[in-house]
Amino acid sequence: AISLSQESLSNVKLVQETKLIEKLFDEISLDTGKYSYGVMDTLKALDMGAVETLIVWESLDVNRVILNGPDGTEVERFLTPAQEADRTNLLDPDTGAELEVKDKMPMLEWLTEVYKEKGAVLEFVTDRSTVGSQFVKGFGGMGGLLRYKMDVAMLDGDDHNLYYDDDEEVVDDDDDDFF
Repeated sequence: AISLSQESLSNVKLVQETKLIEKLFDEISLDTGKYSYGVMDTLKALDMGAVETLIVWESLDVNRVILNGPDGTEVERFLTPAQEADRTNLLDPDTGAELEVKDKMPMLEWLTEVYKEKGAVLEFVTDRSTVGSQFVKGFGGMGGLLRYKMDVAMLDGDDHNLYYDDDEEVVDDDDDDFF
């Protein structure tokens, strides 16, 4: 009886996580702007308090690494083990000096400590279902359902269609006419 109830509970959890991921996929396909996916974009939205439901693959292998900056500041990076092994990810982008690792912890552990203060609900999912597997492989295993519409990509300083000229004026260098 216990093993049967465990199987039923496992199936219920799988159905719930499938519905949650499908809701994220619906937001993406409808292009509502009320979604984020991928580690960095989702962390940006989380930092802004925009994430209502944070969806994370239970086996996401990313570490939160705190580095000592050259001027005494702390630099936060989220790196996979392969990125950590590449020493260029531990260099100061301005000086090229290697930064000292001050602290390192699994991102999943860090998220369990901070998600509430960011105003989010944290949901762990597996890759056992078809949509779970698609979420992990195609969307980086991390996403968020947002409280309000926002373009997370516009928060990134690396956007190739938007740059600042010498006067710090925003210059739109493409023809999409969104400005």
